[in-house]
Amino acid sequence: MARKALTALALLAAAGSAQAQTINIPPDSFPGEAYFDANPGATVNVCCVDGIVPDADDGVFTFNGATVNINDDGESGFFTIDSFIEDVVYNINDGGKVIRTKFVAGTGSTSFNLFAGGLARSGLWLQGNTVGTITGGDVGLVASGQAAMIIEDDASCTMSGGDIDTFILVQDNGTFEQSGGTIDGGIQINDDAEVTVSGGSSGNNGFTRDIGSVLNVTGGTIGRDFVAEKGTVNLSGGAFGVNCAILNSSGVNPVWNMTGGAIGSDFRAYDGTFNLSGGLVGAGFRLGTPTGDGSGVTMNITAKSATLDGASLTLSPIETVITARGGLTLTCVLLDDSVVSFELNETFVVGEDRFRTGAVLTIKSDCAADTNGDGMLSPTDFSAWIDAYNSNSAACDQNGDGECTPTDFSAWITNYNAGC
Repeated sequence: MARKALTALALLAAAGSAQAQTINIPPDSFPGEAYFDANPGATVNVCCVDGIVPDADDGVFTFNGATVNINDDGESGFFTIDSFIEDVVYNINDGGKVIRTKFVAGTGSTSFNLFAGGLARSGLWLQGNTVGTITGGDVGLVASGQAAMIIEDDASCTMSGGDIDTFILVQDNGTFEQSGGTIDGGIQINDDAEVTVSGGSSGNNGFTRDIGSVLNVTGGTIGRDFVAEKGTVNLSGGAFGVNCAILNSSGVNPVWNMTGGAIGSDFRAYDGTFNLSGGLVGAGFRLGTPTGDGSGVTMNITAKSATLDGASLTLSPIETVITARGGLTLTCVLLDDSVVSFELNETFVVGEDRFRTGAVLTIKSDCAADTNGDGMLSPTDFSAWIDAYNSNSAACDQNGDGECTPTDFSAWITNYNAGC
């Protein structure tokens, strides 16, 4: 049966048919690369417990624009994990299975779509300019300690459903977007990779590990023990679990920007910068390491209003350093109207916050036009802006470009008219 199928395929190729060819397995057999070279855009349908093994001698099997559909208990896999496939649309449908899959977009266009079915034994590897889509099915059954999915070297993947066993690794300019589905392990981000989470959930022990790593969270949930070692976390919605942290043993410190969403209890801000202007913060927040004086971290709060042990604070668009400790309570109404409170304990108190003396804590308003910092807008703020301009002080910078120039006057007028 295999000889007849291959002979028929060879005749079709020799005839130079202009129409894209279709291979149905069974009854056909899977041909070599020469067939796909001669028949661009072919379609391969695999079903009924049969399978294909696109294992090229040079380690990369080029499909020449073919579409491969793995259906109804059909299988695809590699003899060796070092093999890649490229220039193909690879669809895993109901009941389909893939083993040891590695995709690379060195030639042509490569995409991988998991609609249902599953991947097993060494998971999924997307490399180069490969584009992946996961809307259902399962990626997993990998050995303990291994990533169920690797996205790297400019590859991208979107996930709106399905389940990924263990963790995923995104690195080397790879991108990953999750709007649904479940990742049983953590999301690990290396190098200049970027991950955006708007829905779904992921498990524990995720991280950002390099200065170019970016995690954007607008929804969904991130499991406990997530650590930003370097890079940037932007949180505007969704939630992180307990015992997450920004901490770094060396090099460029991380930045955590929080404008909404929530972080769980026992968050550790030990290194870098934590910018807070919205959202909810769990109990037991710790600013500054427990060793030394806790220096090396800065927390900047932008609020509509604030009190220190019940006494109102006058907020200015210029950051004010809060040095008070000794168990005083700082309560802030943030820009999204959420309310957060911190106990400014220097030493550890079970169930309460801890703010070390050497850790920098600042607070400011979002009312840039209030240049004299009296909490209201009036003509006196114009005189204050003139003084700031002449002295080149921070209040002069009304357009946020980091400089004090005449263009800041127009920006101050705009900010003043907008009100606070």
